[in-house]
Amino acid sequence: MKHFFPDSLYSSGAAFFCLPALLAACGAGYDTPYRVALPATPDAWTAVLGRNRWHIEWINSNGTRESRDIDGREAAETGVEIHILQEWASPVIAYPYWNGKDIAPDSMRPAGAIFPSDADISSGAISLSWTGGVAAFLYMELAKRADPDSARQPQYFDWQRFRKLLESEVIPDDIRSDPWLADWKAIAEKTVSSGFDSRRIAAIKRREIAAPAPPGEMWIGTSPFAPPIAAPAEPGKTLVLLASDAIDTYISKEGVLRISSSAWIWLPWRDAVAIN
Repeated sequence: MKHFFPDSLYSSGAAFFCLPALLAACGAGYDTPYRVALPATPDAWTAVLGRNRWHIEWINSNGTRESRDIDGREAAETGVEIHILQEWASPVIAYPYWNGKDIAPDSMRPAGAIFPSDADISSGAISLSWTGGVAAFLYMELAKRADPDSARQPQYFDWQRFRKLLESEVIPDDIRSDPWLADWKAIAEKTVSSGFDSRRIAAIKRREIAAPAPPGEMWIGTSPFAPPIAAPAEPGKTLVLLASDAIDTYISKEGVLRISSSAWIWLPWRDAVAIN
């Protein structure tokens, strides 16, 4: 299989940021505000859970992490203005959540962007997307694990090439359809320790689990790329879901189903606690 050699997605320091195709003038106005545009919440999520809020995190112009929470409708109408660190590549990540259903930030997979790749410098806008959420999440995981003295810092990673990689035939079809089938925390750990290798981008092993179908006409997962699952047409039939050794979450209007390859538990909303 065609693959990249370890470290081949890392660029050489400041040269990564100063790409003329990305910035009209590298070094101009490092504290320029940008307006964040958030993607539409998947229709199935809205149908099951209603209107969401967003928890947005970024690295500000002082180099420290900052966050803001905003109602989904307000975000769609006005956007969110931020001052993002502009000296090198930096992430914006946005988690949807639902207070009324006790679904906390980190429960569902995020949207995101990498500055400056996803920025329109001339208009001062940063467009978040669900695909960009994978890159932003990986950035954050690399940052947690990277040795401060190592060259394997996320700001030196070639994020444009990574995004192209996710859309290429090098990546298995199931991951191209839903990149959250991969274990990005494990990939970050291995990248920091021994370099990046595209062969590590593979789906976590899952198997079908049949559980007695709890109430609910439609089930959603935590990935925005996963299609909703229809409940069995006949009462009393089992609900067949894919599960891994870790705990996977499925949600209906009536409650939350937590399931692994060895067990499952159904939590009606009145009994469910915040899932994360």
